[in-house]
Amino acid sequence: MTDPTPSADEALARLREGHRRFLQRLRGEAPSAPLALPRSHRPFAAVVGCADARVAPETVFDAPLGELFVVRSAGQMAGAAGVASLEFAVAGLGVPLIVVLGHTQCGALQAAVAGGAGLPEQLGRLVLELRAGLPPDVENADAAAPLQVRRILDDLLAASPLLAREAAAGRLRLAGAVYDVTNGDLRWL
Repeated sequence: MTDPTPSADEALARLREGHRRFLQRLRGEAPSAPLALPRSHRPFAAVVGCADARVAPETVFDAPLGELFVVRSAGQMAGAAGVASLEFAVAGLGVPLIVVLGHTQCGALQAAVAGGAGLPEQLGRLVLELRAGLPPDVENADAAAPLQVRRILDDLLAASPLLAREAAAGRLRLAGAVYDVTNGDLRWL
């Protein structure tokens, strides 16, 4: 069993070993299915997801390298850099779909529902922003998850005239979903 809290050196060693296995699969030297590097960067969808390590969009959607354009941060908060990245995906790469992917048991939403007191500076600000976007009577993070996804969908269109124009013209679709970290199910909103 792997130590759940490795030292920085152990963590780096695990990443290096993982990359070694990746290269073995890429080169067809591993017993598992070989990988292929994409020849171009032409994703078919963009995903705005949480930074939670249990919710990797490439894994959840079983998408190989190069098929998804992924923007991740705590609570799916896109921010200026995330919105700009999505504009690049749509305008520069021709991505026709943006999915906002929330999830159950979200720590950022748990902190927001609890009020977010006592958190470090930037995390505290993020949690307060999350809290401000939730109804005051929301009971828990799982109840907040679909509300947060819908909020981010609205925020993306409000923050980016380009995304709003493309959506209005029918060249871009936005969708939302909540992933259940306990069983892998996905609920489309």
